[in-house]
Amino acid sequence: MEINNFNLYKKEWKVESETIIKPGLEAIQKALAKLGNPQKKHRIIHIAGTNGKGSTIAFLSAIAKEHGLAYGSFTSPSIIDVHDQIQVNGVPVTPEQMDLAFQKMFQAGLSGMLTDFELLTVVAFLVLEEETLDVVFIEAGMGGRFDSTNVIDRSVAVIPSISIDHTNFLGNTVEKISWHKAGILKDNSKLVIGALSFEAKKIVLEEAIQKNSIVIEYNKAFSIGGHTYTYEETQFHHLYPQMLGEHQLSNMSLAITALLESSFSLKECHVQAAVKKAYLPGRMEKMSEHVYFDGAHNKASIDALVDTIKEQFPNKRIHFIVGILKDKDYLYMLRKLEEVASSFEFVDFHHERALSASILYKHCSHSAKSVTKDVGEINLEENSRIDITIVTGSLYFISEIKDKNR
Repeated sequence: MEINNFNLYKKEWKVESETIIKPGLEAIQKALAKLGNPQKKHRIIHIAGTNGKGSTIAFLSAIAKEHGLAYGSFTSPSIIDVHDQIQVNGVPVTPEQMDLAFQKMFQAGLSGMLTDFELLTVVAFLVLEEETLDVVFIEAGMGGRFDSTNVIDRSVAVIPSISIDHTNFLGNTVEKISWHKAGILKDNSKLVIGALSFEAKKIVLEEAIQKNSIVIEYNKAFSIGGHTYTYEETQFHHLYPQMLGEHQLSNMSLAITALLESSFSLKECHVQAAVKKAYLPGRMEKMSEHVYFDGAHNKASIDALVDTIKEQFPNKRIHFIVGILKDKDYLYMLRKLEEVASSFEFVDFHHERALSASILYKHCSHSAKSVTKDVGEINLEENSRIDITIVTGSLYFISEIKDKNR
């Protein structure tokens, strides 16, 4: 999958990379060594998992900002283009910063060594190396153990959730996928986990034993109850995140715990202010009074979306605008959305793995449904006459709609 506007820099600096996915660390480790290992400069919190990674980083960033910490982040995928994937203090990387990183990679002879995502990971470490930062938040692209971000010597690791996704690369069982996610845990370090299933937690705990590391578990070591966060002697009261859904309370707690375990002193008033401001594009993102974007794209995230709708919008008419990638379990996604839908609009969008809207239309059992052949034809304001409109199915789909409606 092409990273939006990334090829402009590759072409300008004559640095080639492959668009395919090649799990493994040998190539990127060699590339980083040629650059002096920029990934070793900063204190890092590394996040992997099926869902909740982006939300957890949003909470981490908001809390860091409220405490006056200097922070950087590397996340996936892009919302608009490649620049928003690498940020310093919440500000997307500039073309000048990208150029400097590409200049270094060109001079080091990296052309042809890496895949696109590996190359972008190197760019992120080079950009962040230039900054004086208190902490860096790194999101694994896919899996964890063989993901190109897993080149960090030491970090506090976070796994918000584990469920079935990316089965062609990670395996088709929770146990196999958990083995990949647990691979971000480093020797003699700490891992903060959300409410994992028994099968997933068993694999994670086995990894921790092998690496002589500590697992800090949500609802066991730390918890959130009655809007109060508790971890050992620490309590923060009156925490009201603006991000909708019960699952966001867990993600918020993971972020607080990861920062505490990274030896940061947090103040209750700053944590309270931060969680009210924490915001993530494409996750129940309020676009107008009646329109929300949510990039739910697998079983767990669709379940969370439907639960949030039931919780936040009881007795409301819900119109879904849907675009899904063909490697997702679209039948499950449709059945879940049908539980709360009053109508559907299925859309063709411009992604190499996009599922045809006509296939979604055919398999949808709801009577009120339609097909739109091009993203550019969607009129979000027209849809706002319905009680609630939710655009969902894929973050890539949401990114394209945003681009067309700017």
